[in-house]
Amino acid sequence: MTVTASPVPQLPPPTRPHVRAIRLLRDEAWTGALAVLLAGLLIWQSTQVFRWGAFELETLFVSTLPLVFLALAQTVVVIAGGIDLSVGAQMVLFNCVSGYLMLDAGFGMSLLYAALVIVLGMAVGVLTGWIVTISGVPDIIVTLATGFIWVGVALWIMPQPGGGAPDRFRELFTGTGTAFWPALLCIAIPVAVVWTLLRRTRTGLSIYALGSDPQAAFLAGVDARKARLSAYALAGVFTALAGLATTAYTGGGQASLGVANTATLGAVAAVVLGGVALTGGVGGLIGPVLAVWCLFLIPANLLTLGVDPAYGEVVRGVVIVLVVLGGSLLRRKWSRT
Repeated sequence: MTVTASPVPQLPPPTRPHVRAIRLLRDEAWTGALAVLLAGLLIWQSTQVFRWGAFELETLFVSTLPLVFLALAQTVVVIAGGIDLSVGAQMVLFNCVSGYLMLDAGFGMSLLYAALVIVLGMAVGVLTGWIVTISGVPDIIVTLATGFIWVGVALWIMPQPGGGAPDRFRELFTGTGTAFWPALLCIAIPVAVVWTLLRRTRTGLSIYALGSDPQAAFLAGVDARKARLSAYALAGVFTALAGLATTAYTGGGQASLGVANTATLGAVAAVVLGGVALTGGVGGLIGPVLAVWCLFLIPANLLTLGVDPAYGEVVRGVVIVLVVLGGSLLRRKWSRT
């Protein structure tokens, strides 16, 4: 009787360094392309401005700080498979609340009020996520309705533009002179914290899983309700930061439905241009930040050439369409390989 030995199981070959590099390049291709586009726009701006330097960078970072926070808020919700059309309204609300509270307040009290606004932002986010979860109504409908509510509350708090903020508090966001690093720190610190939560914690991975495939996430034991509430809570923190940044930048508060709608559309555009899939489960935080800066520089650079601002908006829209179209084609090609 002949005994045949069972085959020895073969371990998969280790991933070679160049294979890992190719995968990393593929995963971060969109962000890298945005970085190249941003660099090109900055170089273009430097050729149009006499003595280009720190002042122009400060203008870029400080002017776009509220929209950066709104784009990050929208990003977290979209990754979870939803969309929040009330982020602009929430920004207006928290701008009015902070401007109202900080009027004639000292620096220490302004910090306390800022912390209170951030907690309020988280509470508003949780409330929005709870309504979406309990009601079963699509979040696009819920957030559209709550957006009008938040603007109404902002108008009740501040019927006319007003309020204020201490100079030292404003400098936390805007810096002094041509020092643009405070605005960069205001972006880098929240991004690092939230990115760590999304990538290194069970809750963050649940948010990605929920956006990628809700049914598969449920079968894997993901608590969809907790994941959605967590996403909206993080978004509320970012909208509160956007409101505080607006107060620091403008020196007061103003309740405006037009500002809310424009800010919401800008955040959605940055999310799309930043490589975050509107279907959920795909994307990061760096891409939308770079996208905000690119969207700011395109019409600004055209304006230095004497181009009518209306045409600048047309060019910005065309760029978004072309980038999204090209990115979707590349992703489709990579998915086949």
